[in-house]
Order: sequence, then structure tokens, then C-alpha cells
Amino acid sequence: MKTFAPVLFFSASCICVAQQPAPSFEVASVRPSTTARTNDAHVDTSPGTLTIRGVSLQFLVEWAWDMPHFQVSGPAWLRDSGFDVVAKSASPVNDDQLRLMLRTLLAERFGMKVHTEKKEMQVYVLTVAKGGPKFHESSTEGPPVFTNAGKGMLVAERVSMPDFAEKISEPLGRPVLDATGLKGRYDIHIDVTAYLTNPGGTGGEIDVMSVLFTALQEQLGVKLESRKDSPEILVVDSASKTPSEN
Repeated sequence: MKTFAPVLFFSASCICVAQQPAPSFEVASVRPSTTARTNDAHVDTSPGTLTIRGVSLQFLVEWAWDMPHFQVSGPAWLRDSGFDVVAKSASPVNDDQLRLMLRTLLAERFGMKVHTEKKEMQVYVLTVAKGGPKFHESSTEGPPVFTNAGKGMLVAERVSMPDFAEKISEPLGRPVLDATGLKGRYDIHIDVTAYLTNPGGTGGEIDVMSVLFTALQEQLGVKLESRKDSPEILVVDSASKTPSEN
């Protein structure tokens, strides 16, 4: 009589975890536009809807992955052609979900393939200055908001330090990495009247560099330091210049 040693095994169905489908819009229209803005574009969102008009494919990539332009690498023609995108999800979702859905849309309509990698570059690091921060945690609920409260005041409400670092990276043209160690959400006010190029006149501009390197430390108690680091960048490997039919 033959005997058999017990055999321990797992079927593939036991150990595989079902992958969730990528979030996608219920309906979406992507059409060519006569303009191809890569900045200053207006993005209109509400819970479950997204409207972006007259923007380049480069801008759509930046918004979908929430990346500034200097952390997106791809062919130069991404900036050339303009598109209008109007899309709606099956149920109300927030902006973070809309970004994920736009990624799926770009893959479906443009065949876009991307990857992320680390790249050494010159960056700025946001740190707490001597004496500590001079702003307080927000006592209100809601999303982060950046506004110009009159000609001489810049206001940020309910912002995290990573939010704030990302916002100031744009005029600097470099990534700003948060190293403050501050974990809350804050209300921030910056008086820029001393940094207006034509105070009291018309057409005056803010001396942005002075605000970032002087006012931040004097009024907020944080400062920027330049150094080399390896932030994450998004690389567009391939995409079609023309979207598939709606």
C-alpha cells in the first residue's frame, strides 16, 4: 500500500490580489483648441467634473500628476498643440480623484506612457529660521487657499508646509523641499508693500525674489537654502500628438 506525504500548496487564485481598475471618467470630451497655454490656465473643477480649455498637452500632464513644469520631462512638442477637456465622473469626487481620472484619460486618448525617476538637481529647502515660525495653525475647515488680499498682502489659508513649498517653487523655477518639520495646516500673511517696485503707483510689480528671500524669514520665520538633491521627476516616454475619437 502506497503512502503519500502531505503536499502544501497555494493556488494562484489564493495568493493573487485583485487589482482595482484605474479610476476613470464616465464621459469625457477631448478636442483640439486654437491655443496651447502652458501656464496661467484656468482649471474649473467641482465634485466630479473637470473643465480645462485651451491648454497644451504638457499642461494636462502637469495637472494630472500635480507636478511643476520643471519636474516634467518629455518631447518639446507637448507644448505645441492645444486641447479642451470637459469630463464628468459617475459620482462626486474630489480634485485628487479627478487628477487620477485625467491620467487614465491621457493613457486612453493619447496612448500616454510615463514613469518617474530621481534626478539630481539644484533645489531649495524650506527650513525654520532662528527664533521659530511666526504664524499659527488654522482654526477653520476647508481646502487650502492662496489669495492676494489687496495690493500689498499675500494670504494663504489652511496650507500645509508641503503646499506652501510647492506654491513658491513656481517663481523660483526649482523644486522647493519642505524640511520645516511642521505638520499642521496654517494661516499665513505676508505684507509685500515694502517689496513693490512702484508703490502707490499704477502697474507696480512685486519684487518676488526679495519676498521669498527676505520677507519669508523676517515675517514668517522660515527661510530658503540652496543645495543639491534628487527630487522625483515625471518622464513622458511616449504619447500620440492627436487624441483618439471621443
